[in-house]
Amino acid sequence: MTNTYDAIVIGSGLGGLTAGALYARTGAKVLLIERNDAFGGAATTYRRGAMIVEASLHETTHPDAAGDPKGAIFEALDLDSEIDLLPVENFHEIRCPLIGEPFVLPHGFDAVEARLVERFPHQEKAIRSFLRQVKRTQQALDYMSAEHDNLWRLTHTSELPLELWAVMRDIRSSLSAVLQRCFGDDEAVKFALAANLPYYSDDPDNFWWLGYAVAQGGFLKSGGYFIRGGSQTLSDRLAAIIREEGGETLNACEAVAMDISPDGAVAGVRYRSRDGTDHAARAGIVFANAAPHVVAEMLPEDRREAFMAPYGDRPLSISLFSATLGLDRPAREFGISSYSTQLIPAWMTRLSDFRDVAALLGDMPGKKLPAFGVADYSRVDPGLASEGIYPLAVVCVDRLENWQDLDDDTYHRRKDAWRDAIIGRLDEEWPGFAGAVVETTVATARTMHDYLNTPGGAVYGFAPIPPEHFPKGPPQRLATSIDGLWIASSFAGFGGYTGAMMAGAGAARAAMREERSKG
Repeated sequence: MTNTYDAIVIGSGLGGLTAGALYARTGAKVLLIERNDAFGGAATTYRRGAMIVEASLHETTHPDAAGDPKGAIFEALDLDSEIDLLPVENFHEIRCPLIGEPFVLPHGFDAVEARLVERFPHQEKAIRSFLRQVKRTQQALDYMSAEHDNLWRLTHTSELPLELWAVMRDIRSSLSAVLQRCFGDDEAVKFALAANLPYYSDDPDNFWWLGYAVAQGGFLKSGGYFIRGGSQTLSDRLAAIIREEGGETLNACEAVAMDISPDGAVAGVRYRSRDGTDHAARAGIVFANAAPHVVAEMLPEDRREAFMAPYGDRPLSISLFSATLGLDRPAREFGISSYSTQLIPAWMTRLSDFRDVAALLGDMPGKKLPAFGVADYSRVDPGLASEGIYPLAVVCVDRLENWQDLDDDTYHRRKDAWRDAIIGRLDEEWPGFAGAVVETTVATARTMHDYLNTPGGAVYGFAPIPPEHFPKGPPQRLATSIDGLWIASSFAGFGGYTGAMMAGAGAARAAMREERSKG
């Protein structure tokens, strides 16, 4: 190994992997440092007993969809020829007493509108108005996407005012505000449109409308997809690109400090291998695939306050409780008819009740159970079945404070009790389910904190709250107070797979521009 590089990447989540791979493709020599055994952060798969576990991915949008920001990344790195994306049949099924019979939300705006109007005919006008607002926001995103050249923009200028109006009208609105304007107190239709809220937030009153319109709108417009073989396939391919371009990737090594040059620029990274050996690597560019709070601890003490100033007291995103259940036969045999299902309990009568879900896990299971999202991987043949075990994932919102102060015995007893309560709930919904469960693994917000090394176990970076002022540009903060140090994680913008990759690509482009300006 050499100890001098063009760039160093701290952390191998999708943001860091994307930044490292793109920067390596320019001919730069890149070093990737990962403290865990596998590359990928949340985008990993692992084995528990006879079961292959997908750590986080339920579905993502297709890079080829118009306006999808992953498209340019996949094209630049030739990922479209390496990564096989499997279409999910419908967006999701919602089982909510307030709605009535199970309700399936399809893909495609026209199909979505028809299905919603069929179930809620009294809200036909409001449904069309709401979806029009989502579609126009998507159209504005398409217009601004990099795939369109100046000629395209010139010939579509007449469409611009309506598209931008859709964005500007609610640029500082919450999801609740837009839903209330359209549907008033009709909570059933709100659940139909946002039953999967915990994939983004747990508080519709403080969830930025633009985040919903872009993320949820992307799924409604173009459908959801799963990566064949699981998300580890994508992570491993990105790490391989760094090596193919002459870089190096290290696992089981933890970055512990950054060196700062006399002129205040980043100069390198010190890291420790698992055997306790200390190492040092030099580079004038560092991509930090981490929370700013973690990065600050690696800086000299006199540089931390200035570094953290832009982040202030920004609230963290939610964390998650996730259980993967291995079945001895496909879940469809018990009547699970959709790839993705949202189970909303009877006690939840308003969308804002999602705010109370996380606190339930702060005690042993009682009469009130959380809302769950269920993903039946066997419906898309994802390459995860192993030795006759069919994995099914269950996820709900969680907070680190539910688990952080527990001794190990209490922690495991409560975790196991919630696993059993979830299995019992699924057995109530689909009789016979419990008897088919042969393998289980559970991750709490404490697991997320320990493995991802994020404050509060946050899985989506900062909470996507409505901005206080009109945004001056895209909601990304890549640059830092340290010259050459870039944030390349969900904490730089939005969370999720797309948001993380966008942050990584943005950091790589910003670093390239900076280097060109110096040259």
